[in-house]
Amino acid sequence: MTGEFHLKMLDLMTLVVKKFYYFFFLFLIISCHSNSKHSSDKFINIAGNAQGTSYSIIYFSESQINFARSFDSILKVVDEELSTYDSLSFISLINRNNDTCYSLSNHVLFSECFSKAINVYKVSNKTFNPALYPIVNYWGFYGSKNSNFKPDSLEVDSLLKACELESCFYLDENNLCKLNPLSKLDFNAIAQGYSVDLIADFLDENNINNYLIEIGGELRAKGKNSRNKFWTVGIDKPIYDSKPGENDFQEIIPLNNKSLATSGNYRKFYSINGKRYAHTIDPFTGYPVNHHLLSATVIADEAYFADAMATSFMVKGLEDSRKFIANNKQLGLKVLFVYDSLGEYKEWKNY
Repeated sequence: MTGEFHLKMLDLMTLVVKKFYYFFFLFLIISCHSNSKHSSDKFINIAGNAQGTSYSIIYFSESQINFARSFDSILKVVDEELSTYDSLSFISLINRNNDTCYSLSNHVLFSECFSKAINVYKVSNKTFNPALYPIVNYWGFYGSKNSNFKPDSLEVDSLLKACELESCFYLDENNLCKLNPLSKLDFNAIAQGYSVDLIADFLDENNINNYLIEIGGELRAKGKNSRNKFWTVGIDKPIYDSKPGENDFQEIIPLNNKSLATSGNYRKFYSINGKRYAHTIDPFTGYPVNHHLLSATVIADEAYFADAMATSFMVKGLEDSRKFIANNKQLGLKVLFVYDSLGEYKEWKNY
């Protein structure tokens, strides 16, 4: 269900949002005053649920146009194409069936998202891999895992073969071919960012120049809020087992026509025989990552890229991520890494 309300004379508004694939909480700080450049009662907030999470879209409309139905329609199509939680979706059809080829002529969003995923896969040196579904499922991160579960290295090695994106899937202009019957796709670490970009494209086409879009923790901002200031995002401290809002902000970041996404391991994990396993899986070993990077926040032009690269950095870890940033300055990425240094939270950023 979608609701609408206008922002009137609010000094502070905090929205708590939950990420779809991992649980990371953001706080959106939006200050509004009546003496601002834009009248605060002409900022519209459309909030609702989609893709297994919540969304909030705030935009300025002089004529007070309500785009709620359009937003719902866009997000509905995304679910029908890309949701692994919808058994009737196109991606679920591909995952459920054995090796075969599928026409993408009537699945434009899937084709576009898959192409973007391949791009990030290559740019990230394969640390972002949308074909990891079999191994992530093996570790129990799509459901509960028996506490007596013991990973078997032979099983892990076998499943990794089904996670080799380039050898298991082939994409041409109109067709996607699945070459390994055990392979499955998972766009959870890119689909919400991609959805944010679709909403942004829609607003741009409708001449909306001031907006903040949030879907499951992925954000994209354009223009300014009703105080004529850049939209501001507060990043929660990545404290293990903490609840949203329990702690101070790690950082407060203004978004100047940019997108932002954060990935973290500090809230979604489980223990086996007293050992804690993070939900981020190393696509090269098939095992959960084991490093001191707690969260990675990425600022980029497009939300899909920020979303996927945040996941990629959580695979790489702090040192490899810093090297990647240094060697790929042409990408223009701004990052905030929060890591554990002998029990003390520290951060590294390049902005």
